[in-house]
This record gives sequence, C-alpha cells and structure tokens, in this order.
Amino acid sequence: MHMKKFYLLLTVVALIFAGTACNNDLLQQDDSMSVKSSESLAIINVNGEDIEVCGTQTYTLWAGQTINAGTLVVSNDETNLYVTYNTTGTFNTLHLWVGTDLSLVPSNPQGIPVPGQFPYTYNVNGGTSYTFTIPLASIPSFSKCGDLIYIVAHAEVIINGKNETAFGGDIPVNINEPGRWYYYVKYTTVCCETPPPPQFEKLGTAFAKGGYVFTTDKKSNPENLPSLNLTKNRWGWAINLKTEGTFSFELWNGAGLNYTSKGLLVGNVVVDFYGSQVTVTYNLLQDYSIEEAHIYAGDLKPQTIAPGQYGFTKYFNPYVNTFSQTFEVSDLDSDGIWLIAHAIVYGPRVVNI
Repeated sequence: MHMKKFYLLLTVVALIFAGTACNNDLLQQDDSMSVKSSESLAIINVNGEDIEVCGTQTYTLWAGQTINAGTLVVSNDETNLYVTYNTTGTFNTLHLWVGTDLSLVPSNPQGIPVPGQFPYTYNVNGGTSYTFTIPLASIPSFSKCGDLIYIVAHAEVIINGKNETAFGGDIPVNINEPGRWYYYVKYTTVCCETPPPPQFEKLGTAFAKGGYVFTTDKKSNPENLPSLNLTKNRWGWAINLKTEGTFSFELWNGAGLNYTSKGLLVGNVVVDFYGSQVTVTYNLLQDYSIEEAHIYAGDLKPQTIAPGQYGFTKYFNPYVNTFSQTFEVSDLDSDGIWLIAHAIVYGPRVVNI
C-alpha cells in the first residue's frame, strides 16, 4: 500500500474510534453553527448595576434550533461569573447550569439535559433581559482564572408570537437530527489584569524641610536660609519652633545641595508642639516607606549633621509608611525648640505627585 494512503487510513480509523468512544451526547459538536464574539476589560450591566469585568464573550440564543432569539453573554471578574440572557422577544422562566465537569449536568437516561433540574432558575415574567451572578468559589472544582467552565443555558422564550424553547451557546448537539436538541458553552475564565507593582528600591536619605540649613556654602543654600554652620556643603534642614501648635513640613528625598527640584517629595512630617511635649509624625506617600528614622529634639541648636548622633534612632522591619515619636522638650533659653527629622526611604524612583 502506498505510504501516504496508509497514513490516511490510520487517521480515519483513529477518528472513528475516538467518535465511538465518546458516547455522551453532551460532547457531540458541530462548530459550523457557532456564533461567538469576545471582549476583554468590559463594563456590563448586571440587573441595573454597571460592573467592570475582566473579559466577556457573547453567544447566540437559539430558539427552536434555528431562530436567532437574542444573545447569551458570559463574563467574569475576580470573584463572580455572570451569565446574561437577552432576547428580542420576551422571557418566561430561565434555567442555568454551570460547572467544570460536563458529565454532572442533570440529564435523562439518554444524556439529554433536564432544565427543570438545573440549580439556577428565574422567572423573568415577560422581561427581555436577566443576569445570573454566580460566585466562582461556589463552582465545584473551580480553582483559578483560566479554568474552563461549561454552561448550559435554557430559556422559555416568546419569539415571533410563539412559545419556543431556547438554548444559548456555540456548541450544538443533535441539531437537525431526531431527538432532543440543545446548545452549550465552553467558557475559559479570563484572568484579571492588574498593574505591575512599583519597582521598589532604597532611595536613601530624606529630611523634613525646615527653615535652617546645615551648610555654609551659598551654592548649597538656594533659598538663602539661615545656617547652623555645621558643614560646607552637605544638604539637609533643621526646624526651629518658637510657638506652640501643629506644623507640617515636606519630607524630601535626595535634594542635593538643598535643591528640592533635584529631590523627590516622599511625604511629610507633622510636628505637634504643646507645653513640654513634642510629637514627630512621619507620613509617607503611597508606595513609600521608611527603613530608619533619626530625630533630634532639643532646646539647643543641633551640633552635628550625623543622623546616628541625633539622640533617637529607630529601625523598622518590616518598613513602615507612618510613625510617631513623642519627646519631652522645654524651651529654657527662649529661642524655641530645635528638631531634625531624617529618614532612610524605600519606594519607586519616579512617581506622579
């Protein structure tokens, strides 16, 4: 026998064997009558409420085997499956079955689905649309997005003035053949796309922007602020409070030479100063956090720019985006109290503020 004919014969025999091995009517298909469209990241109306879904597919609702009576729209988000019936006629009772194992569809001994035994039922009573909302977690054996779900959707519909049985879907069974007919759906649940997490990295030093600088060099004092004369060009600020109250200071990271235009605003520091108590609170913007906090709080002007010598150091594991510390400070020399709020910051290098 010619080799090509031999291979062809083997292929035909294999197909025949596969067809006879599948004796469940639910697996008989004819994709020539499939009508389906798909869309991702859509907004659907669920019985009057707009819901954003991760994906949606639309199938034809077939009445009397061949009459296009409307649509069956299947969608999902992270938690629910939505099955929406729409008709150009009117509905009476709807019946729905969903699952991951097609052999579990309530059926008669011949393997034909029995809609009256389906778990989801609703009488639309003359309406034209209805949506079933089914928690994905309630579907047996469903485990994750991307899993396949079978759907058998039946409807009692009045179309062209006649009562008809309708099924939605793109996979036909027993169409144009003697016996009971129906359609069903194989729907692959869509994974919801989430934005990638920001790329976090150690951004380094941040200071609360007070009214005094450390530097003596004019090049590193663009705002011409008074100086504590502690260094020639190292950047950073100190805070001097002469009155009680609540004050907020911007928290800047990497503002070299005290130029905020070179830095990154990562949050603020709120200071509550009442009586002999001062509370320093770090508030980081979203996606930012601090690994270390160093605070100077005293009656005398700071004498060092080294954060480890400020008098208070706190390490965080895990990192935090808010933190408060209270100190006892009295203004004994009537020149106010002095603060430096320093932090080591983590977060995305670039952010829209």
